[in-house]
Amino acid sequence: MNQKISGLYKGVFFNPSESGMRRIELELRVDVDGAPSLNVVSGDFYEKTKNARKYLSSFRFEVMKKIEKRSDKIVLIGQKGKFSSNSSQFKDIRIGISSNSNPLKATFVGTSSSKSKIHCICKHVSKYFRTVFLEHDYEEGVVPMEPYFPENLPSPNRSYPISIIDAFADAGIEIIVVNEKINSVPSPKGTPIHKGVWTNDELSEALPKNFTLFKNEPQWSLWLFSAKEYVMSNIFGITINCKGRKRRGCAVFQNSTGWQTDEEKRLRLFIYIHELGHCFNLNHSWEKPQTDQSSKRERYSSLSWMNLPWRYYSSKESSGRKAFWGAFDFQFDSSELMHLRHGFRNDVIFGGNSFNRRTNKNM
Repeated sequence: MNQKISGLYKGVFFNPSESGMRRIELELRVDVDGAPSLNVVSGDFYEKTKNARKYLSSFRFEVMKKIEKRSDKIVLIGQKGKFSSNSSQFKDIRIGISSNSNPLKATFVGTSSSKSKIHCICKHVSKYFRTVFLEHDYEEGVVPMEPYFPENLPSPNRSYPISIIDAFADAGIEIIVVNEKINSVPSPKGTPIHKGVWTNDELSEALPKNFTLFKNEPQWSLWLFSAKEYVMSNIFGITINCKGRKRRGCAVFQNSTGWQTDEEKRLRLFIYIHELGHCFNLNHSWEKPQTDQSSKRERYSSLSWMNLPWRYYSSKESSGRKAFWGAFDFQFDSSELMHLRHGFRNDVIFGGNSFNRRTNKNM
């Protein structure tokens, strides 16, 4: 099968006994081909009624077995899955995909421990695993964000422009910029001690005032704020919490990153992606949760958006900024890709579960 089958599929389990008033929807993520493929299938279940759509649970099956029945059909088999709740547990799953259908269709069969089966036919809706709506506001006087050209500085494998959209597209995440408003946010009045710089409280207040998509619930919409300066002038960026919910948006501070030289432009893009990564509930590379199996050395030597160039350490001969930038390929590492694409919905969605980082420091 030459056609790529990875991406997002959606389908509905109808309950005939309820005359269609209640239905269960499945968002199915198939990740078995393309570059890089993780060989994983995951999904989220939702309950849909006439007036509401409620998230129920998530699942993930790793190390899928792939069987090519014909040149135009593939069967994927998964066993020993991981589940967000008891209600979504299957002994195994089986997914059949034929390239003859347009759009692609995936027949999903889940088998419970009691050997009962559920079936769902899902249509392919996107090559991306998740879609995020991004609203980008700028403080008065802040220079607009532009794509960075890696060819201006040494880079291992990149020679074409890269932007926020490109960085997450490489990870299988679609970023749709719905608003980008230059000079839209007035500078903070501050206090006599901290005049004209942003504090945590001021950022938390600015978010709901300026974020037009904001809802006080978990959502796949995010606020990005380009500001001048934080109350601690050496801070490049910060995640913004609001109304008791974590990870609603982030701010990047132009006075700290700079924006004129090639080095400053590269750092500026890096901090944007890094802070947005935290909004997805990604840890710093050296602060991965206990469930991550990588060694301490592997964490500090990660060539990822979530490491920091000055913290990079591979060996005595290869450490620090110069070594990092000389090897960095502008990407997330494999465990971060797993989280972005296949993390349980409430662990990833903005305003969902709290940080799973060991510490929660500004950067």
